[in-house]
Amino acid sequence: MSTHQVLLTPEGRTMLRQRMAELADEILPGMRPLLVEDERDERVVADFERLQAEHDRLGVLLGTAGEIDPAGLGDEVTLGSRVAFSDADGNRRVVRVVDPVEAFLDDERISSASPLAVALQGHRVGDACLVEAPSGTWTATILAVGEDA
Repeated sequence: MSTHQVLLTPEGRTMLRQRMAELADEILPGMRPLLVEDERDERVVADFERLQAEHDRLGVLLGTAGEIDPAGLGDEVTLGSRVAFSDADGNRRVVRVVDPVEAFLDDERISSASPLAVALQGHRVGDACLVEAPSGTWTATILAVGEDA
């Protein structure tokens, strides 16, 4: 069995803490009165249990995850890198390669296991990368790497 330490970007850690606080301070307390109703909806119970489990998983994750040092990121695309590239249609796009646990947090973050991230990692500005996506293979050209991307 292979294990790896989850590495979070500082912003990702902050967003996950905010989600955990939202669950603990707003969402779960708002659901508790619905759990004691005489004719409660079992879907509410299932949602409560799912959200409580999410809260608990976030607590463990935040307690054990390492953090990516933005100052340590260079000009090669790695975990945590912000990358500007041109897509198959020549459009400029920007993504941040992150651990899969952080990928859902906003539209910029993509899982390091995604076809695009796999193709970009290890490359530098000017490199053309073949992206083997479910929709077909296409070329991404790296335009910039770093916070200014």
